Amino acid sequence: MRGDPALGPWWEVAYERLKAHDVRLIAHVPDAVLSPLIRRLEEDPFFVVVPLTREEEGVGVVAGGYLGGLRGALLMQSSGLGNSVNALGGLSLPYQIPFLLVISPRGRLAEFNPSQVPMGRAVPKVLDALGIETVTLERRDELAEQIDQAARTCFSTSFPVALIVSTLLSGGKRG
Repeated sequence: MRGDPALGPWWEVAYERLKAHDVRLIAHVPDAVLSPLIRRLEEDPFFVVVPLTREEEGVGVVAGGYLGGLRGALLMQSSGLGNSVNALGGLSLPYQIPFLLVISPRGRLAEFNPSQVPMGRAVPKVLDALGIETVTLERRDELAEQIDQAARTCFSTSFPVALIVSTLLSGGKRG
C-alpha cells in the first residue's frame, strides 16, 4: 500500500484493499461513480475484470469464479440491485458463495433524477431483507478499516457483504 490509505481518493483505497484481500475477479456494470475504481482495476493485471450488460450476470460470474478458486466483487449502481435480487436469493445466498458487492447509490443525497429515488431508497431494505450485511462508506478516515472488516466477514462466513459508496465519499453522479 502506498502511504496512508485514508488520504488517497476513495477508489484508490478500495483498489488497494481489494488487492490486499486477494479479490481478483471483478464483475461490473459500467457506472460513472465507480468508473475511477473500474479503470484502476483494469490497469492492473492482478485483476480479471469482466464487464457485464446486466447485474444478475455478475452474480453468476463471481459464483463461477469462486467455484474456480477466485475471490470476487460485483460492482453496480443501486438501480441495478433490483435486477440481481433473484440471482442473489437463488444462488449466492443459499449456496453460501461469498463476494463483495460495491454499490454506488442513486436516489439518495444530491440525486437529480427522480426515477432513481424509489430503488435508491429501497436498497438498504432490500439488502436487509436478503440478510446481506451492509456497510455504508462515508468517510475516508474509516474506509480502509471498513473494507477490511467487510472482506474478512464476507470470506470467513461465506456470504456476500455489500459496501455502499455514499455520495458523501464519492461526490455522486452529476446531473
